[in-house]
Amino acid sequence: MRYLAISFGLILLAACNTGPRQPGNSQTETPVSELNITSIDSIQQFLLIAAATDFHNHIPPDPLRFRDVRLGHLTGSNGEKRYILCGQFLHTEEKGKSEWTSFVTIKTDPYEQWLGNQAAAFCNDQSVIWENVSDLSSLLQSRLDALR
Repeated sequence: MRYLAISFGLILLAACNTGPRQPGNSQTETPVSELNITSIDSIQQFLLIAAATDFHNHIPPDPLRFRDVRLGHLTGSNGEKRYILCGQFLHTEEKGKSEWTSFVTIKTDPYEQWLGNQAAAFCNDQSVIWENVSDLSSLLQSRLDALR
């Protein structure tokens, strides 16, 4: 019965998601584990929610800004695509020092998020194929702000 309810919820979510959400949209966020990952839009939404949730849970709540956030994928030797969300965030440390730090959120089961040099190396990999979507910085910022 539980799986039937979850399946129904996923079908309902897919039917309601007719286009990209706009910043400031007051729709209720769907938990990361319940998103239907079938299209670029749903993959983008999943990774934005996962990244925002991870930042919310692990980075202190002082001002946090994002830049150069983009969606891409790597293709494995088996032909399977592994989607990633790459970008940078600015976080003010205790001593007032600020610097841009790279991050990558990877669609796994359900996701992984890496920061710093590992993320930069991952995102600068020449085999990444970037999706034709605009900078997602403002969407990620609005997702994070909605969690505060």
